Amino acid sequence: MREEVNTREELLPMARNSIRELLMLIPNLLKLIYRLMQDKDVPTAEKGMMLGAAAYVISPLDLFPDRVPFLGKVDDLLLLALVIKRLTDSVSYEVLEEYWEGNDDLLETLDKVLSYSTLLLPPGIYRKLVKKARPADVCI
Repeated sequence: MREEVNTREELLPMARNSIRELLMLIPNLLKLIYRLMQDKDVPTAEKGMMLGAAAYVISPLDLFPDRVPFLGKVDDLLLLALVIKRLTDSVSYEVLEEYWEGNDDLLETLDKVLSYSTLLLPPGIYRKLVKKARPADVCI
C-alpha cells in the first residue's frame, strides 16, 4: 500500500508539474476577463478588480518579475484565479462557464491554482496577493 503524501517537501514536485500545466491557462484566463468586461451584468466594481488584475499580469512590475523563471508567472496565475473565483459571488457560474475556453472545469482549475500556489509561493507573497484580490469586508 502506498504511503500518504503529506509533507510540503513531498508535495512540491507534484505541485510544480501541475502548475507548469496551469501556467498555460493564463491566456485563457485573460480572455475570460476580457469577455466578462464586455458583459453588462457584471458589476462595475468587479470589472475594476478584473482590470486591475489584468494590468498586474501585463505590467513588468510584479512581486516576482516575469523574468524570474517559473515564480514570475505563478503570482500572475494566482491573482487571476483569485479574482475570477471572487466573481462567483456576483456572477452566475453559467456566465463564467459560457466565456471559459479551457478544457477543464473552471472552478476545479481555480481550486488547483489556489491550492498549489500556497505551496509554491512564500507565505508573505501569497497573503499580499490574496489581500489585493479580496473585497475589503471579507477575510480570507
